[in-house]
Amino acid sequence: MAVFAIPNPKKSLSVDFSIEKVRESVKNISLLNSKYKIQSSNEIFNQYTYESYEFMSLGVYIDVNLNSLLPTKTEITVEIRRKLGTFNESHEVTHANNHIVNIINYIAKLTAMHSDDIIKLRSQQTQNINVRLQGSKDKNLAAILAFFLGSLGIHRFYLGQTLIGFLYLIFCWTFIPLCISIIDFFAFIFMSPNRFNQKYNS
Repeated sequence: MAVFAIPNPKKSLSVDFSIEKVRESVKNISLLNSKYKIQSSNEIFNQYTYESYEFMSLGVYIDVNLNSLLPTKTEITVEIRRKLGTFNESHEVTHANNHIVNIINYIAKLTAMHSDDIIKLRSQQTQNINVRLQGSKDKNLAAILAFFLGSLGIHRFYLGQTLIGFLYLIFCWTFIPLCISIIDFFAFIFMSPNRFNQKYNS
């Protein structure tokens, strides 16, 4: 493990498009990849922050800053920050650099699109969300099932994890599933809605 923190990975580049065109692209990155969710934005200073969850980690923030150099030239700066702590391992920096490449590619793709295509993408995403919500799992209901019927694995069946549900059912006489379901209950209670949806409704 490194003794000193590694600076946040960062990349700047300039593109031959107006800041208005690039800004519209930056605001719509989630249309191309739903794992990048807008966390905050400042339209006045052209600053946008996305968040992305990662396996075995709280994830990262992705700061995108825009600066108008000329009426038809814009500087884009992308910086990756860990949600907790700083970068101190080389593999973390590699993941961060992958985020930078992804974000720049998405901005380029959206900037090259016609505004009608972006509207179609937005409409398609709305339809997909509506379809998912119709069959979505509820965090509170999962917690209630884990608390009252967890030893039988009912909450796992509800979440679509049939194999794990059967394991709970087969070993219910050992009281091990009961102990695990109590842990599941607290995990659901303290899990954020966004995290629950990412894990069980996507």
